Amino acid sequence: MKPITDTSMVSELSAAKKPIVIKFEAKWCAPCKAMTPMLNAIEQEYGDRVQFFTANVEHCQLMAQRYRVSQIPALLALDGGIVTGTRTGSGSKAEVVEWMKQSIAGLRNER
Repeated sequence: MKPITDTSMVSELSAAKKPIVIKFEAKWCAPCKAMTPMLNAIEQEYGDRVQFFTANVEHCQLMAQRYRVSQIPALLALDGGIVTGTRTGSGSKAEVVEWMKQSIAGLRNER
């Protein structure tokens, strides 16, 4: 997962050629830390079709406000620059993959 900041957000998101998943987190958030290995595994599996970013809410306050992130961990899916799904709280790998498939049109028909 590539770190993203308020200042790099516009260039990173506009340069994206694939759908995006952003994980909003904080260093002090235990559930956020617990999700990292699972999301890294999902990135290994889906990284050729989806770009993964991580945003520390303490350094990405403008981005968190823009996307109305009020709880962490939070996942945000963007497809074609449009928010197509949000998810808060932790979950299993299967739950996150299912959320991605529901949120990203290009993944919907995968088993």
